[in-house]
Amino acid sequence: MKTMRFWVFAGAVMLTAANVSASGNVELDEAIGYFNNGRFERAVDLLERLLTTRTLAQGDYQQANEYLAVAYLSKDEAARARALFAEVLKKSPDYRPNDRWWPHQRFMAEYFKAQNEFGESPEAAGKGPGIKTIAIMDFENNSVENFDKYKNLGNALAKIVISDFSVLSQLKVVERERLQYILDELELTSKTVGGAGVVDPASAPRIGKLLGAHTFVFGSFIQVGKTFRIDASLVKTETSEILKTFSVEGKPDELFELAKKLTLKITQGLDVEIEKAERKDLDKLGERDIPIEAVALFGDAMSKANQEKYGDALSSLEQALAHAPNFSKAQQMRDVLKPLALAAKS
Repeated sequence: MKTMRFWVFAGAVMLTAANVSASGNVELDEAIGYFNNGRFERAVDLLERLLTTRTLAQGDYQQANEYLAVAYLSKDEAARARALFAEVLKKSPDYRPNDRWWPHQRFMAEYFKAQNEFGESPEAAGKGPGIKTIAIMDFENNSVENFDKYKNLGNALAKIVISDFSVLSQLKVVERERLQYILDELELTSKTVGGAGVVDPASAPRIGKLLGAHTFVFGSFIQVGKTFRIDASLVKTETSEILKTFSVEGKPDELFELAKKLTLKITQGLDVEIEKAERKDLDKLGERDIPIEAVALFGDAMSKANQEKYGDALSSLEQALAHAPNFSKAQQMRDVLKPLALAAKS
């Protein structure tokens, strides 16, 4: 892709391919350029004008609304953000925000609120011939060594396992952001804990009904010396009955490989077949040479982002990337949070 480089003289903001999600629409790209530099007021002016005076292609329309929703939320205008999602859902009932926005918890919460009113219910989304829906809770930290260091590792581990499950056609996994939204709505967990796993399995029937989930995965991890073990239980939603238990262990810096092995064991436990192409996709997802310190810092960033401490979250991500420069999940999260941190300072 050719490097895009031009000047917006009104604000002397240079836009490049590095900081613009190029849409082919010059006005939209200009607004995104201001957004990425933390100049949300200017971005709002451009986006509002664009949405009211132009007929946009569906992708550009949705993208413009997403950036505008984030800008509104930065000004604590949640109702306006939710109204944007409602309008998009009226036009496209199966609309789902771009995956890049998952670190912004309030953004996802307002989308879910709008979806509950205008979109497809999670119960309906979870149904289908042969499709099983599972929800994965954050993994609990049972380590004695490095307990504080790994206090948010369970958040990151759940996110990794959910990503692995996303490639399987015969399993639908509830996104962690929807699960956290439901838990917060039911006041079953605390944001200060930073994770969705602080829930008793006895709550599974109540939560599962809202999520349309047939089965829950509750798990924990522990590090003893140079051995890292992950334990998980399949819990039947209707009865809270433990159906099966699994365990994988290996070196601490093989966390992505261990998560993949756990995914395969759970899949087998659910009697779900994995197609050859899906197994290849699963292999492609794994990140190699990512030390556990980097994954733990990624979990810290998730927790801080949930508390809207975007500057602190960025600091944790930079530390994670110092350990693992090629850690793509940390890179993607940094790109989303950087404009939020800039806007908070202005």
